[in-house]
Amino acid sequence: MDDKSKRISFNEVIENDAPPSLPQQQKRVSIIDWKFRSIILTSMLIIPVGCHYMEATLSTLKTTLKTTMAINNTQFSILMSSVTLVNTVLPLFAGAFADNFSSVGTMRGTLAVSLVIFIGSLLVTIGANYNKYAVMLTGQVIYGLGDGMIVTFQEAILSRWFRDRQLAIIVGIMLSVARLTKFIAKLVCYPIANYAGTFTRPITVAMVLCALSVLANILYWLTMVKLGFATLSGREKNQLSTEYHMNDKSVKKFEFRYSMLLYLPSIFWMVPWLQITMSSVLSSFDDVATEFVQFRYQTTEFKAGYISSLTQVVPIVAAPLLGIFVHRYGKRLHILFAGTIVLIISILLLAYTWVIPIVGMILISFALSLGPVSLMSSTSILLPAELVGIGVGLHKCGNNIGTTIIALIVGYVQDLTYHDGNPSDNMLDLRHDYDYVMIFYLFVSGVAVLLALLFWFLDRKYLRSWLQINRSERQKRLKAAQIFIENEGVHHTYISTDQQGNYQQEKAEENDALKLVGSRLRKTKSYFYFGLFLFWLLVAWVVFFVFALMPIYQSYDVK
Repeated sequence: MDDKSKRISFNEVIENDAPPSLPQQQKRVSIIDWKFRSIILTSMLIIPVGCHYMEATLSTLKTTLKTTMAINNTQFSILMSSVTLVNTVLPLFAGAFADNFSSVGTMRGTLAVSLVIFIGSLLVTIGANYNKYAVMLTGQVIYGLGDGMIVTFQEAILSRWFRDRQLAIIVGIMLSVARLTKFIAKLVCYPIANYAGTFTRPITVAMVLCALSVLANILYWLTMVKLGFATLSGREKNQLSTEYHMNDKSVKKFEFRYSMLLYLPSIFWMVPWLQITMSSVLSSFDDVATEFVQFRYQTTEFKAGYISSLTQVVPIVAAPLLGIFVHRYGKRLHILFAGTIVLIISILLLAYTWVIPIVGMILISFALSLGPVSLMSSTSILLPAELVGIGVGLHKCGNNIGTTIIALIVGYVQDLTYHDGNPSDNMLDLRHDYDYVMIFYLFVSGVAVLLALLFWFLDRKYLRSWLQINRSERQKRLKAAQIFIENEGVHHTYISTDQQGNYQQEKAEENDALKLVGSRLRKTKSYFYFGLFLFWLLVAWVVFFVFALMPIYQSYDVK
């Protein structure tokens, strides 16, 4: 058998999302039609529903929780940030687990994380029912151990199964389901509480949905076993391989090592930086939107919950449509830049005008569509396929780092604004409770605009607008990469180690074809980007414990 007969065509690779290495595996891949992919997609979409519902429910109940549990804004921020704090690190390990099938793997990993989430949600529910802040905080920490990891597993799994052809569309569907869940949670939160006569009932509903994620994970488990990609015990086998050659012992299997973080391309790090800024503002505002509307516009909790739920409306429809648009026409960075501008406009309207809040909330909702679709669909095509899990992990870590820092600062600034030395604080004063918070949001959003422009410049200069080009042009570049792979006899992500332990991509430097499809790592180590990432990680932890241990302000009730 000659070399050409051994190679699997690149079109098969694109069709099946990853290149198999054995004839039996190739046959198995060919039978994975949309029936099985739909089952996997459905289970992955259901798994994080409980997390999204719980997050939206607690944020909607902010004022009620502060009053009932006699806590202030800083303490509430600590309660919410305890989830994001642990997820400033854990998604990175989840991404590594997702990339390394020989150890934990996706099946065992998602099931274990789902169980942790359920246990944490159970403690949160108990703490709320018995009015125990410490128990609720403990539950949030445990719940947080799984919250970020489950989403990382979800995105890594779907990125692998739907890579290239359908990924942008799948990203849109993921965002649509997440926003639909949060919209429903915010919309029905106070009606459920009023009907049941207790604010804890919506939290109980969230706990039940967290239990549902365990069942969805079992569905994924059984599907993988049915397809022959895993044993009944959960050990994954014969995964879609990263080798381009069959029966060629000279080609090594890809093995992830954490030192590869030092070789990630410079342009990829724009994704975590934008997560720390733009995405964190969106996440933080989502936590306080209900109270912001209630205080600034002097309305009821019920009506404020309804208006704040509108921040989730647009992505329900727009995210899948944007996914289809990006898949066909590209323009990811134009969409991202538009999202940052819309975010600034919405903050200006909400903070400095008396236009009805529905307008500002709808604009926030547009930003929640434009930004995440462009960023999430960019992550996996800026790295080799084998590093998708790590890319998603860094993506999530960046969001949690920024959200932790911003949420804690927001809570502290609120308390400083309210406790200004005036003994006659009342609801009129509360109308201005978010004045300085909105200035802070505006500043961080301005930084996001500059980063989006820099991202566009770097993509245009170094990748010849890889993130901007349409489907036809992408296929041409992928075909050029195929020709290079076939001519040189190397895999586009095949990395070897020299005598000094440095990773090298063999022969890749001889041709730009691989670089222009986001499949080349750096030639040399760079400590700068990962070092900067670690710096902000350290800042998040320091800020959390500084605020957690500082003197607590006097509590207050909102009548």
